Amino acid sequence: MVSLTKIVDGSPVIDDMLPGHQVVPCPRCEQTYQFRYSKDEWYKVSAWLRKAELALRESHQIDQHKQDAVQLIWCKEINR
Repeated sequence: MVSLTKIVDGSPVIDDMLPGHQVVPCPRCEQTYQFRYSKDEWYKVSAWLRKAELALRESHQIDQHKQDAVQLIWCKEINR
């Protein structure tokens, strides 16, 4: 499980109990988010962080980060 939650006044707006965490800045403004992940996701953190950056770009463009959390979805690619 992973989450991406807006940081306001130095604290995440939504607090969860996931053990791993990193701060992720929006690439288009100064808003920061806390990326949290469970122990079973640690080996995919670099891939999740790339997805987080793309999601933050979209969030910035669509609604200027009005939502407290940004949804991240892992899509398995199908080999054809």
